[in-house]
Amino acid sequence: MNLRLFPLQTVLFPAMRMPLHIFEERYRTMIRACIEEDAPFGVVLIREGAEIGGGAIPHNTGTTARITQVEYLEDGRMNIFSIGAQRFRISKINTDRDYLTGEVEIIEQQEPTDAAHALMPKAQELFNDYLKTYLAIGGQWTRGVTLPGDPAEAADYIAARTDTMAEIKQRWLEELSPESRLAQELEVIGGALPEMRVRLAARLHQKTSGFAVLN
Repeated sequence: MNLRLFPLQTVLFPAMRMPLHIFEERYRTMIRACIEEDAPFGVVLIREGAEIGGGAIPHNTGTTARITQVEYLEDGRMNIFSIGAQRFRISKINTDRDYLTGEVEIIEQQEPTDAAHALMPKAQELFNDYLKTYLAIGGQWTRGVTLPGDPAEAADYIAARTDTMAEIKQRWLEELSPESRLAQELEVIGGALPEMRVRLAARLHQKTSGFAVLN
């Protein structure tokens, strides 16, 4: 399968929504072709190089993206809204166009084991705690979320919404065992929560200090 590639400084997961502002001419051409053909493109994390300009070298594993909405702007620029679909692995990169294309194969995750299902209650509880704390630090609030019932989908859901380094997310994208991926994510989230709670307590203290009570 030949796929147009979009190297970025972020990792896309299946079912994850991703807005993009398209301004470079080469990517305008690429996205117009995807729209005309109703074809997906591939999002790949940059291993070396930068998003703007040429020469970016991507990781070999990425996620296909389907365009769901387009907003056309002046001078040919576009805002597009896309959603992640399937993992893929690049077998060959082609550089015969202004943008990268690649020969890719779609890769499937392993079937969730009983052990993966056994992690789900802990994943639900810990991720809710993480999400509420993360949003509260920014002055936001949520009742929490209900994870997808399938461990593979739940692992992707958590991965897409965890604030951590792109290289860690890339490892999660490449990990095809839902059990292993969930375990890694819970370790990262659990490790981050104590420091996040300290930050939240400091924020709340700062917010409420300095006010005198008038009688």
